[in-house]
Amino acid sequence: MRRKNDLYQTSAKAVKELLDRVPIAGVLFECCAGMGAISYALRDELPEAQIITNDIDIELPATHHFDASKASNWEQFRKKEIPISTIDWTITNPPFNKAFPILMHAYDASLKGVAFLLRLSFLEPTYERQDWMYEHPPSKLIVLPRYSFTEDGKIDSVTCAWLIWNKTRRWEDTSIMIARKQER
Repeated sequence: MRRKNDLYQTSAKAVKELLDRVPIAGVLFECCAGMGAISYALRDELPEAQIITNDIDIELPATHHFDASKASNWEQFRKKEIPISTIDWTITNPPFNKAFPILMHAYDASLKGVAFLLRLSFLEPTYERQDWMYEHPPSKLIVLPRYSFTEDGKIDSVTCAWLIWNKTRRWEDTSIMIARKQER
């Protein structure tokens, strides 16, 4: 049985793998914070960074609570909470069934880039994602060992990776290419 809102904690080791390979700094937004595993690891590794958290569940310890899959909520957040134009990076482990809309909004809102912890199968050019992924291929992919997301030591049966979209570099330089799926 799936957990409510796909709440699976991210290992601090997984966050360290990201930070060891990608120069992340500035104002960081964790838009699907859950219990705060990623934001705590970010604070430990990057004490100079400003970290803003959000989670849809109002019972969880985030500083903001909105549904990150809805464009209207990002717009409301932009107007009422913080100037979203100050977000350098969005870093998160989103619920897989809402990852794509969250990614599109995070990409638009982030100045330097986004890093999403996703199943490796997210790279498949599905009908929903194919056009956007073709226009915005990730600039870096960090395939991870199978960490436990359930805090009981049991590992998942799928491969996860950090998919990074670095907006400060030219997309032509990427070594990852996404092919379009055939038309229906």
